[in-house]
Amino acid sequence: MRGRALDEVLRLGTLVSYEAQQQVIRLTDNSRHAVLLLGGSVKVVANTAHGRSVLVGIRGPGDLLDEMTSADGRPRTAQVIACSAVHARIIPGAHLDQFLERNAEACLAVARTLGERLWLADRRWVDFVACPARTRVVRVLAEIVQEHGEVTDAGHCLGFPLTQPEIAALAGTALSTVEKTFHSLEAEGVIDRGYRHVLVTDLSRLRRFGEAS
Repeated sequence: MRGRALDEVLRLGTLVSYEAQQQVIRLTDNSRHAVLLLGGSVKVVANTAHGRSVLVGIRGPGDLLDEMTSADGRPRTAQVIACSAVHARIIPGAHLDQFLERNAEACLAVARTLGERLWLADRRWVDFVACPARTRVVRVLAEIVQEHGEVTDAGHCLGFPLTQPEIAALAGTALSTVEKTFHSLEAEGVIDRGYRHVLVTDLSRLRRFGEAS
């Protein structure tokens, strides 16, 4: 979304801020509103049938959250938690509906975003069927760093902590596989690890590991 459409949507709703680990969207919240992220990153967490919380995605600046629940009133299937300090706009569902009805450019932008999410979900499903677990871990790590990482003198790092169980959930594999893959990448000099911290020291090599694994 850009130009006049972006200027208009930035005037919708109310400006809000969240601290790290604060809930941005709750499963039990029945209000109809969308959240436009302006700064910071959030985790999208769903609950399994057995009550276990699973990370299903990470969103960043420019992403519109909960737009489908806002549009059709369906029950929420995931909660959203701030990874770091977050700035956003809370947009009432009725206001968002009216805005999209009169602005074709913005409506197309939202449709493209939904299409990209479906494409990513399809690609991960193909990876799950066709790729070894190690490959999926490498690709998830590369994707996260490229989309949400910060460039430093030492390499690419995340501005927020991400646990190995969370990476395992995104890659659809066991925690032990993530640990073994990280150990191998560290031995190759591709990553450097600390407590809940991963620094990618060579992103191009990490991508090649994802292609060749």
